[in-house]
Amino acid sequence: MHSFRSFRLLAALAFATQGLISGCGDGVPSTLKIGLATPLSGSSAARGTDLLQGMQLAAKELNAGGVKIAGKPVTIEIVPVDDKADQEVAKNVAQDLMNAKVVAVVGDLSSDVTEGTIPIYKQGDLPQLFTSSATNLMKLGDGNTFRLVANDTLQAQAIVGYLGESIKAKSVGLLYEDSSFGIPIGKDVTAMLKKQGASLLINESVGNKVTDFAPLVAKLKSASPAVLVAVLRDQQLMPLFKQLEDAGLANLPVIIPGSAKTDKLLHSADGVKSVYVTSSVVDPIDTDTGKAFLQKFHAAYNAQPIWAAHYGYDAVYILVDVVKHTQSVDPKAMREMLRALDTNAPVNGNLRFAETGELRYPAITIYQRGKDHWDPLMRSDKW
Repeated sequence: MHSFRSFRLLAALAFATQGLISGCGDGVPSTLKIGLATPLSGSSAARGTDLLQGMQLAAKELNAGGVKIAGKPVTIEIVPVDDKADQEVAKNVAQDLMNAKVVAVVGDLSSDVTEGTIPIYKQGDLPQLFTSSATNLMKLGDGNTFRLVANDTLQAQAIVGYLGESIKAKSVGLLYEDSSFGIPIGKDVTAMLKKQGASLLINESVGNKVTDFAPLVAKLKSASPAVLVAVLRDQQLMPLFKQLEDAGLANLPVIIPGSAKTDKLLHSADGVKSVYVTSSVVDPIDTDTGKAFLQKFHAAYNAQPIWAAHYGYDAVYILVDVVKHTQSVDPKAMREMLRALDTNAPVNGNLRFAETGELRYPAITIYQRGKDHWDPLMRSDKW
């Protein structure tokens, strides 16, 4: 009996053979352009720049080593556009990327922005890879989307599993962003808490521009839950933590999503004593291949990545590997190969895609805020 891995290898070879028969790379341009749609200005610019630097580092390495597809030299070029973390802007720059003749796009970053661009890339027949975690996005893509991280359903399971099994919380307060980022996690957490038998004392949505949490903090103080789940981003969590401290709630444990695991929050959250993160992103320092990447990144930029530069880095290697195997930039062939191939991901070796475009081996890491770093506590794909 053939193993699953053998089956995938045979599928990959079949696609590669098809590419050889159909033209031996004649359709591959001399410059292979890969698009990146991400915020490069505004409050999310640091995370967007992080992805860009990771992708540029990969392109620089590949070009230095020489890339040949069907015997023809190919140059890798990253084409970045600034979506400003705004859905309407993202829709406009999506068209710019298609006009630039990129072969695939990495982006967008935030789920609410990605939700607006998926139909555009689908209609334009441009394969889309992203770090957005909202579970429903894959259905919108209808086979054109590939997620580089675990989805929010698994993240919700990790939140509820950790607060029940490790924190032993019987009562919970829930705040979530009123957007396609926060609402699905909020709904999943609510349903899972009910199934677990925990008491949900507060269940409130919050606009993504809110910074005055006085009414919600007053409710939390009155209800006195054992733990607070706050599905918000760092720019809202910082004022929330300060207001919790001012209200005498510094001892209230808070669980937050991985998108808020930033250095900015790490160093500004002193008012809350116990902060836990459920992260769908593997920290490169936790793996041997990741440590090697960190050294290369520091040598290139004299800094350390702040979020998911290694995912942008791996995405470039994956896409180049896909074109090498298909010897084509035909979108259909690339999508089929993305699903069939045991991809070449130098840092995150488990970046392999299922038929749905989700990762085959997704997992969530739990971190706790330390004095000057995020301490990993556990990682699992079973919650």
